[in-house]
Amino acid sequence: MPENIQILDSVWVMRRNRKIGMGEISKYKARLNYHGGQQELGMNYWETYAPVVMWTTVRLIITLATITGWYSIH
Repeated sequence: MPENIQILDSVWVMRRNRKIGMGEISKYKARLNYHGGQQELGMNYWETYAPVVMWTTVRLIITLATITGWYSIH
């Protein structure tokens, strides 16, 4: 990252989809959102990016961070 660019905060949003009528959970969904209030007009206001990642990849990164002692936010 260039030194003059601010990194926007982000948060995971989790959801459960349920089967209609039965009410049992059919699917888990997650989305990584960034803090829109930190955007600056003319800098990153109109930029959108929707990364897609498999849960196995997320688990792998978390496992590697735990084993190697990498810094991670809990």
